[in-house]
Amino acid sequence: MEQRQLQYFVAVAEELNFTRAAQRTHAVQSTVSASIRALERNLGTPLFERSTSRVTLTAAGKALLPEARRALDALDQARAAVDGLRKGLTGSLRVGTLSSLTVIDLPGLVNDFRARHPGVRLSLSMATAGTDGLLAALRARDLDVAFVAVQAAGVPDLHLNPIAEFQPRLLVPVGHPLAARSAVNPAALADEPFIDLPPGFCNRIRTDHDFRKAGITRTIAVEVSDITTIPGYVASGIGLALVPPLAAEDGHQVVPVGLDPPAASWTLATASLGGPAPSPAVRAFLDLVDAHIVRRDRY
Repeated sequence: MEQRQLQYFVAVAEELNFTRAAQRTHAVQSTVSASIRALERNLGTPLFERSTSRVTLTAAGKALLPEARRALDALDQARAAVDGLRKGLTGSLRVGTLSSLTVIDLPGLVNDFRARHPGVRLSLSMATAGTDGLLAALRARDLDVAFVAVQAAGVPDLHLNPIAEFQPRLLVPVGHPLAARSAVNPAALADEPFIDLPPGFCNRIRTDHDFRKAGITRTIAVEVSDITTIPGYVASGIGLALVPPLAAEDGHQVVPVGLDPPAASWTLATASLGGPAPSPAVRAFLDLVDAHIVRRDRY
C-alpha cells in the first residue's frame, strides 16, 4: 500500500468524484482510477460503488477512510519532525475555537506562533456547532487543536489541557423578583423563559442536564450562538440565563444569583488528537497558550 494510493483514495472519498479528485491531487484521471483499482486488488475488495452518475463508498471504503487519513497524518508528522530539525517547523496547523473567547488573547497567540514558526500555515476557524462540532472535527482530522468547553476532565481519544473552570449561576435583570435572592432552587425557575446557546454547546448541554435531573422542563425564549450577547438579552427582560461569569456583563443591568444546589461546573480546555505524541506544530502551539491567558475568572 503506497502513500500516493492513499492520497488518491482519500481525495476520491472526500470528493466522491474522480475528476475533482484528480484535479485536487494534480494528477490525470486515468492515473487516479488505476491507482484505486490497484489498491482494491491489494485489499481484495471494492472501495467504491461506481455508476455513470455517482460515486459512493462501500462499507470497506468507509472503514478504510479514517485509517488512511491517520496513516497520511503519521507520515506528515514524521516528515515534519525531520524537517523541523533541519529548517524549523513546517506544514499546517488547523485551530478551532468557540466564539467570543475572552479568556485567551487569540490574536496575540496566533501572531506569536506565526512569528516563531513562519514555515507553518496556521488557520483559525470559529465553531458553528459548539464544542460537539469541534470535537467531531478533531476526530475527523479536520482540526488539529481546538479550544473546547467540556463537562469532564477527560474525553475519549483526545488529549485535554485544562485552562479554566467555570461554575454557571443565574443571571437576571435588575428589578426581577429573584434579583434580591442570595440563591434560588431550580424548582423556582420552572415557569421562567431562558436565553441560551443552541444544542451542542457545553453551556446548553450542562444546563439541560441539570434541569432534567431536577425534573424541570425549561422554555428557551431565544437561542444565540455567541455567549457574550446573553447579558444584553437578559437585561432587556426577555428571559433569564444560566451562564458562567462573563466579561460581557459589564455595562448591562443584570444581577448574578447563585443556585441551590449549585450548578455543575465545566472546564475550558485545549483539545488535540489522542494516540501518538502530538505533531511538533501542535506541541509548539500548545506550549504558547499559557502565555496568552488573559483571565481565568470570567469567560
